[in-house]
Amino acid sequence: MRVSTNRLGGRVAVRIGHAVALAATAVVTVANAQESVVEEIVVTATKRETTMKDTPAAIAAVSGDAIRENAAFSLESFTRMDPSIQVNNRGVGDNQIIVRGISSSGKPTVGLYFDEAVITGLGLDGGSDNQPNIQLHDMQRIEILKGPQGTLFGAGSMSGTVRFITNKPDLGKQSFSFSGAAASVKDGNPFYQGEAVANLPIIEDKLGARAVVWGDTGGGYIDQTRNGVTHDDVNDQTVWGTRLSLASQITDQLKVTVMGLYQESQADGSQYFEFSEGPYNNISPTQEPFEDEIKLFSAVADYDAGFGVFTGTVSYMDRTLEFSRDSTPTAQRFNLGVDLAYHQAQDISNLSSEFRFASTFDAPVQFVAGVFYAEQESTAKNAALVADPATGKARCDFHADCVSSGFARDDINSATGDVNIDQFAAFSEVSWAFTDKLTGTLGLRYYMADITQQTVTTQSLRHPVFTPVQAAPVLSLDEDTSENETSYNFALSYALTNDTTLYSRIASGFRPGGANDADAAAQQGVIAPAEYTSDTLWSFEVGAKSYFADRMFYTEVSLYRINWSDQQISVTDPGGTFVYIANAGKSYVNGFEFQLNGQPTDQLSFNLGATYTDSRLSEDLPSTAQVSGFDGDRVPYTPKWSFAGQLTYEVPFSSTLTGYASTNFNYRGVSYTNFNNQSDDYQELDSYFLLGLRAGVRVDGWDAGVFVDNVTDETPEIGLRVSGDGYRVYTTRPLTAGVRVSKQF
Repeated sequence: MRVSTNRLGGRVAVRIGHAVALAATAVVTVANAQESVVEEIVVTATKRETTMKDTPAAIAAVSGDAIRENAAFSLESFTRMDPSIQVNNRGVGDNQIIVRGISSSGKPTVGLYFDEAVITGLGLDGGSDNQPNIQLHDMQRIEILKGPQGTLFGAGSMSGTVRFITNKPDLGKQSFSFSGAAASVKDGNPFYQGEAVANLPIIEDKLGARAVVWGDTGGGYIDQTRNGVTHDDVNDQTVWGTRLSLASQITDQLKVTVMGLYQESQADGSQYFEFSEGPYNNISPTQEPFEDEIKLFSAVADYDAGFGVFTGTVSYMDRTLEFSRDSTPTAQRFNLGVDLAYHQAQDISNLSSEFRFASTFDAPVQFVAGVFYAEQESTAKNAALVADPATGKARCDFHADCVSSGFARDDINSATGDVNIDQFAAFSEVSWAFTDKLTGTLGLRYYMADITQQTVTTQSLRHPVFTPVQAAPVLSLDEDTSENETSYNFALSYALTNDTTLYSRIASGFRPGGANDADAAAQQGVIAPAEYTSDTLWSFEVGAKSYFADRMFYTEVSLYRINWSDQQISVTDPGGTFVYIANAGKSYVNGFEFQLNGQPTDQLSFNLGATYTDSRLSEDLPSTAQVSGFDGDRVPYTPKWSFAGQLTYEVPFSSTLTGYASTNFNYRGVSYTNFNNQSDDYQELDSYFLLGLRAGVRVDGWDAGVFVDNVTDETPEIGLRVSGDGYRVYTTRPLTAGVRVSKQF
């Protein structure tokens, strides 16, 4: 993103936080117009550099400066900055991302990229996308590409793609920076956060390195009562990570960049409260720690041939999670008479590579074309284990450990599972400037995948005393499937004036299907389909993008309609113990998005955004779905109204000293956990409004300020887990106030 500069020669006091692809062609006349302008924003949503205004699609771009200034380093806090993206957050490492009201269980509906690396989750935990929460330090920008992006970004981009774009090594300039924050959490533990960045040219203009380290700790606010004893603030979190990038300008035409990233995240205990107990109160009798380790490596080579750029990428991500979740309510429902801890571990890896060409012809026709290959592998194991009432911990960890340590009878139900997905795609997108004003775009992607799923039941559901231990593992699922699909993108853009562009777009999207463990379900008297198929959608969109009032303001607006077929939904059997994926009928989404960015004076800048999303079933769910849903019911987890914004005012006291004050806010409307109240797990997620304030001074590269987050001390329901174990609410920190100091040199 380009940083604004004003024509009077001074630095624009506040950077525009982000821009969302929206609308309006109004021309506004302002008396005594100022010299400040909103500069053009450059994005790479089409895998070539284009401006926001000239890209025929709805895009939001959040600058790295805005992320840093709002300390929006986690995925959940980042999504508060833009109303076009929602997240159903279930703790420090568990997120379901929702764009344009396309929300359901199964595999993710939103693709996730870290630079060129694919990091999209596999959706292994029954309703959560399992999207990784790599912290967003030292970022250049984040792009939210709204609507289907399957043409250029693949099957996981059914409703959109989120791209985290990092700052790359500067080969000509040495720089360092650090920041630190300390905060007090109302009725909770203190919270600390830090970051350091170093940029070093090793061989000037030829080889450079950039390193960043980050960490935060504390901030717990959930109180857990176990066996009559209350443990305060059990959800302290610790996150630390590092990223190293090396860039080499080998020749004038060839540049190679490699990157390695490592991050560890953990939560000491329960990250939710029970709805029946009120805010911040947890009564689970077992301990619920969470650990997450991410390793990410990538290499990108760009060769500028003069008539276009050849790009080759390869990346590898390995993610290991291990956590425990209380399942005592299920044990009580089956009269097992024990405290039950549900342990789960996952090892997810993703190797992906792409080779493409993006033309730079001196001609009206341009194109991008390439091939993509990826191997995704996941190994998961889970076990429902008897917990020691005194400690809230199980005496063993998963089936093999229970057997080897002599506690096999503590294993109530356990299994292991493997999912392997090999995929290949070929894609191309062509744009043709028919006239100086009218440009058309045609894109398509052909996708093939082989999906292998295997589940081994190591212990079928049993009573801890009266049922014998299973003698040997049983292969309950062994399924191989193949899929092939084609995605399409058609767009037209028309330059009404130099400052205003109109566009229309039609695009398709899909996500792969998979298999259920029907044999394991049958053992519990549940009839589940052996497979679920791909779901597909078509999106129809029109919009406008415009600068006005001497470019002091930039606005975007879009209107869209999405038709969604065979959506994948999560089904829980009436006993609340077995969850599987099924295909439902048809849904639609009607939506409207609006964004306004402004720099009306040298001191004042702002951005405001609002979205309206009406996402509903367009026919009754079939009886085979075993979920109550009728024509007109709202799709779960999709609020109708959302808005967000930031406002900053700066006062230059001298040539070196500047004071500033800013506010950020976001609102999410009411949504629901299921289609209607005939479902046992139907609950309302209340609307909420979050407000943050910041103030401080900048002098000689130093920035010192105070901040208050969640000013009104809201308890928003930012994530839910509604199951046979109860109605569990995940929320953000209570009112948090602190100080932050940073230095750039």
